Amino acid sequence: MDGLERMVKDMKIFRISCVLSVILLIAAASDIMALDITASNFRCGSRIITIGDYKYDVLSKCGEPSHVEVWQKVNTFGLGRLFVEEQVMVEICEYNLGPTSFIRYLRFENGRLRRIIEGDYGY
Repeated sequence: MDGLERMVKDMKIFRISCVLSVILLIAAASDIMALDITASNFRCGSRIITIGDYKYDVLSKCGEPSHVEVWQKVNTFGLGRLFVEEQVMVEICEYNLGPTSFIRYLRFENGRLRRIIEGDYGY
């Protein structure tokens, strides 16, 4: 095999390995995305919770969560040369509905429901 044939063969192998790498990356990304399923609503018994609801309403419909994490973050927005900072109180409320239902993680920002994440089966 001369130098040109070897170079062509090496390029084909490289191209195949790149394609395989992309396929593996896509497969891994889809697995990661499957772990974080975002829902637009959540049913507590016969009541429906939706994005935008106030925390007070969610608590009155669903009761107290099984676990709560709270922290504060600062969002910074740029308006030309002016920067504005906004304090945001973040709360993640976990609703564990037992082993036959998925755990729901409700993210509140400043008292409003912003995201509902579906986890694994409860315990």
